[in-house]
Amino acid sequence: MTFHLQQSSFPLHYFKRSLSRLACGVAFTFVVFFMLINIVRAQETVTSSTTSTATGAPAVAETESTNVIGNDAPKVNNIKFDIKKTCSVPNYPDAALRFGLHGDTLLKLNIDNAGKIDSFELLRSSGWKLLDMTIMQAIIGCQVLPAGNWIPSSRLVRYKWHFETRNFIPGEVISQSCLASDVLKVADSKDRGLGIVVGVSVSETGKVLESKVQWSSDSETLDAEAVRIASSCTFAPAERSGRRIASAESIRFLKK
Repeated sequence: MTFHLQQSSFPLHYFKRSLSRLACGVAFTFVVFFMLINIVRAQETVTSSTTSTATGAPAVAETESTNVIGNDAPKVNNIKFDIKKTCSVPNYPDAALRFGLHGDTLLKLNIDNAGKIDSFELLRSSGWKLLDMTIMQAIIGCQVLPAGNWIPSSRLVRYKWHFETRNFIPGEVISQSCLASDVLKVADSKDRGLGIVVGVSVSETGKVLESKVQWSSDSETLDAEAVRIASSCTFAPAERSGRRIASAESIRFLKK
């Protein structure tokens, strides 16, 4: 189909003027539109940058803090310390003095990176639970090293409970005198392990007068067997200034 342009009575110069104004209006609209778009994009860019900086700031601080700690290299624990003074271990308990309890408590201390005792292991009893518990209650959490960053370590400590040392010789069990057992043996000083510990009251003639378990096993049968054997033993009596005296002693038993 063919369309033919017909001559209009509308003045041609007016039509050209209107078309020019329309073109200017459209051009102006496009200019404003693109300006608005650029403004919005600029605002989005600024907002995104601010958010990134705000969320990124703590991460930078944490990294710097980590680096500072990392530069403090852990130190090797080679410091000597007096456990009694450092941890304020109490003096002899009154009951222990009254009954003449004595012996050495051997402990394995586990020292953390802050220089504190965070755990320990009782390797050898003094022979008396009262004495062992006195030191164990005093040392847990004790700051034995100066504050700092330390390599975790272990330390063996022997704490001596001796209320008198001058002219005193403690009693000593005669192992051969004890009743034989199929499950337990009398431990000597070289044998390792806490074992079953029985405290005994010994007369000046070396006879056992009373026996009581101090550190037990997980078996009542074994504990009873330890008391039975201990009650049968004979001791070389304790001496003070060459004179035999009654004393409190202990015997350690281990499984065969």
